[in-house]
Amino acid sequence: MAEIGSRLGISRHRVGRLLKAAIATGVVNIEIRAPTGENVELRRALEKTFKLKGALIVDVPADISPDQIKQMTCRAAVPFLKDRLSAHRTIGVGWGSTTFELINSLEPLDLSNTKVVQITGGNKRLSMQFDCHEVTRRLAQKLHVQPILLHAPGIVDDRRTRELLMRDSNIRDTFKQFSELDLAIVGIGAIRPAIQSMLVTSGYISPTELRSLKKAGAVGDIFSYFIDDDGDVVRTELYDRLITIRLADIRRVPTTLGVATGAAKARALAAAMRGGFINTLIADSSLARAVLALQPKVGKAQATRARIAPASRELKVKNQRRTYD
Repeated sequence: MAEIGSRLGISRHRVGRLLKAAIATGVVNIEIRAPTGENVELRRALEKTFKLKGALIVDVPADISPDQIKQMTCRAAVPFLKDRLSAHRTIGVGWGSTTFELINSLEPLDLSNTKVVQITGGNKRLSMQFDCHEVTRRLAQKLHVQPILLHAPGIVDDRRTRELLMRDSNIRDTFKQFSELDLAIVGIGAIRPAIQSMLVTSGYISPTELRSLKKAGAVGDIFSYFIDDDGDVVRTELYDRLITIRLADIRRVPTTLGVATGAAKARALAAAMRGGFINTLIADSSLARAVLALQPKVGKAQATRARIAPASRELKVKNQRRTYD
């Protein structure tokens, strides 16, 4: 207050009264943020192990809740996110609570020359704020642009319904935007060792489907695709009912930014990086340590091979079912 008074040429006491009045009317908000540091050692280890383009690993205390870890990580990641948003022009957005928290922490930016595109179908069973429609709208609002939405559910009842919806001109127009993406922001869900997937907890995946996915080796989901420890897409019957960005389009995106928190997502995150689904990462230190600890134990693949869906797997399913990657 003394410094403010000196700069404005008024007394310290008057500054105090003005601040008190401003706080009471909501004009001023005073918030104390504990300093959150980046863990450079963990960042370098992950970048080297998984050949990442970049990463931010936020140091978090060991005695805070999962929600507090998420909030602390996302708030600390805002400058990192701003740099990526400013450097790209067509931005794809997926769903999830961590993605929402990251975008919600972002202050408004003047990036009116960008496009913000929804890249996975919606989920009416999710809380509205976490659904991909709302997350996309929220980011577009922060950047002062109109969102390009995908007006379709993320999972439909059967393959035939998907084929019919994909003929709709509005949906096809949105899918055309995917080939132009230069940044995609996506969350990561886990089903092993514990369920931390909004696709599952929202009720979108039935118990029977979940058993089938686990039997096929799925450990988590990203871009609505379920993947195994090696980062290969698990192609159960569910695969043919997804409305989401094509695997081929994911491969073309220069920067794929994954955001995840909590050590329970280690196996799913490691799989996503092995499979080449993400090449840039925001995570907390507990998750980073858990991922690095997994390396000698899980997965037969060399990290990372950056291939998303291997050619051999494509050939195996070519004559079994219609694929769309």
